[in-house]
Amino acid sequence: MTTEFAEQTYDLDLLSGSQDAWDRSEGLRFVYGEIYRGIRARCSTDGAMLEIGSGIGVSKAFFDNLVTSDVVKTPYVDRAISAYEIEPDVGGAWANIFAIDVLHHLKQPMRFFESAAAVLKPGGRIILVEPAATLGGRVFYSLCHHEPIQPQLIVPSFEFEANGPDGEFANMGMGVGVFMRNRELAEALLAEWGLRCKEVSFQDVFAYPLTGGYSKPQLLPTIALQGLLKLEQYLPQWFYRLFGLRMVVVLEKI
Repeated sequence: MTTEFAEQTYDLDLLSGSQDAWDRSEGLRFVYGEIYRGIRARCSTDGAMLEIGSGIGVSKAFFDNLVTSDVVKTPYVDRAISAYEIEPDVGGAWANIFAIDVLHHLKQPMRFFESAAAVLKPGGRIILVEPAATLGGRVFYSLCHHEPIQPQLIVPSFEFEANGPDGEFANMGMGVGVFMRNRELAEALLAEWGLRCKEVSFQDVFAYPLTGGYSKPQLLPTIALQGLLKLEQYLPQWFYRLFGLRMVVVLEKI
């Protein structure tokens, strides 16, 4: 793998802190477990799966045949893989590729899709979980997160300049900017690589922020978070489109 286009989306020194938070917070594990189970339910074919940007690699506990990766090799992941130069599985093409909170760090998101499509089986899927720039999401992330959330800046040709002090890029409005505001154009570009959009949905309102995430204490007992997640199952998509904090995008290789 070359690293010309590799983009480091975290400080390696923070990984041990993330692992400590994961081990400490039962609520965090439960809520992310639901996210991983949602990803697994959306996979379309059996076979080897690849996660891009695996961080501390906790997804391993929720999937069979999963290869974890990040832009650099760490003790937490199986392989070093750039989102722009995705390598095939040792046995051939990947059955499914997924990523959580990766797309909004990519200066060239369309290059990622082209790279992923090239190593994906026909019928295989790319499943992305991203911050949602809904009304509620913009308020929440503006108050509680250091990264910008500016979907209005996500415009064609979907190539972006660094906006961080160390040359990194982040815009949590990426998902909405690409797949809501510019969906028709995005779908036309994706079709060039044999990809079609199967799903754009929104989720996560109450339980997710109350876990405290990886940097803050859990704010409610886990049993209360479980109850909130159960309640969230009954909320309609129109509500999530207004207040959801996360979105799910599913692309399928034709």
